[in-house]
Amino acid sequence: MIHYTPLPLESVFEGWDKPRSAPREIVYQGVHMLIEPLEEGEARIVRVISSNPDDFLNPLFQPGRTISFF
Repeated sequence: MIHYTPLPLESVFEGWDKPRSAPREIVYQGVHMLIEPLEEGEARIVRVISSNPDDFLNPLFQPGRTISFF
């Protein structure tokens, strides 16, 4: 696979060598999503799993965003 980008390789592959936690499915504020646990009570949104199109347009549930739940 070829990936064309103006970014330096250090930026593209940043964090690939670090182990990651297994993603988990949760319901957060009524939205079903896949998260990656980070620290105690925090997680990163990986994917929104919903049949409501408004959930995908809500900036609070953008993939990559960090959420707190506890």
